[in-house]
Amino acid sequence: MRSLIVGMLALGALESASGRTRDASQYTGASEIRRESRGSFQFIDPGTNHPITVWFCRSRAIAAETRIVFVMHGSESQTARQACDIAAPYIQTHNVVVLAPQFAEEFYPSDGYVFGNMVDIEGRLLAKSVWVSSTIERLFDEVRREIDLTHAEYDIVGFSGGAQFVHRLTLFVPEARFRRAVAASAARYAVPSWSEKFPFGLANGPIDRTALAAAFSRDFVVILGSQDVTDRERDPASNAQGSSRFARGLRFFAMALDQSASVGVPLRWRLRIVPGVDHSPVPMVRAALEQLDK
Repeated sequence: MRSLIVGMLALGALESASGRTRDASQYTGASEIRRESRGSFQFIDPGTNHPITVWFCRSRAIAAETRIVFVMHGSESQTARQACDIAAPYIQTHNVVVLAPQFAEEFYPSDGYVFGNMVDIEGRLLAKSVWVSSTIERLFDEVRREIDLTHAEYDIVGFSGGAQFVHRLTLFVPEARFRRAVAASAARYAVPSWSEKFPFGLANGPIDRTALAAAFSRDFVVILGSQDVTDRERDPASNAQGSSRFARGLRFFAMALDQSASVGVPLRWRLRIVPGVDHSPVPMVRAALEQLDK
C-alpha cells in the first residue's frame, strides 16, 4: 500500500509539473483529442446517463489507423488522471490514443466499478446496458466517430481494481471488441468455477458453458508482481481465493487451465510474472502495456 501511495503522489507531481491537464468541464467531447495531445473530455453515457470524465493522451500525430488503448484505473477513481503519465513511454513509440475513463464513486459506489456494474447491492444481475463493459464499447464508438479512426478493435489494460474489471470483461463479455486485454495485479477474481457463486465465480452468472469456451479463446494476459504478497484484510469470499494478490492470481489461472480442459477447449490466456515488483502502479501498468506488443 505504501508503494502505491508513493507512486500515485509521484505521478501527481509529474502531472502538476507538466501544466497540461485541464478540467474536463472545459471540453465538449471526444473531438478535443484532435485539438490537444493531452487533456480530458466529458462523455455522457447514453446507457446510464452518467457523466464520465475521460482522460486522454495520444501520439504526436493521429491518423485513421491510430489505435485506441484503454487504461482502467484502480478502485480509487481519481487515479485515472495519472494514466497518461504512466503510459508516456508507450505513447512515444506507438501510434495510439490512450483513454482513461473515470468511473466516479458517486455513480459506481463500493464494488460497482470493479465488478463491472453487473450486480446491484443485493447481488442481483443488472441489465447489460448499464454494465461498465457496455459503457466502454459505447465510448469506443464515440471516439472512433469523432476523430475518424478505422480500427474495429481496441486494446485494454487494467491495474488493481481496473484488473478486476478487465478480467470480468474477458470472462463475462466474450463478444467485447478488444484485440487484447491485460489484467495486472487484481485483488480478487471471478474464478472460472461453476461451484462458486457470481460475482466471485460462475454460478448464477450471465454466461453458460458455450460462452465460457468463447471467453477462453480470447487474447487475455494475466500479470502478477512476484512481490505482491501483502494485502489488507478482505471479505471472506476474497480471502478464500488466497492470502495475497499473487496467490489469488496463480489460483485463478490454474483454475482456468482446469476448466478449459473440462470444457474441451484450449486456453489462449497467458500468465506473466514481473519479478521483484510489489503492488506498484508504474512498473505494473508499463509491463501491461508492453504485453500489447507480444
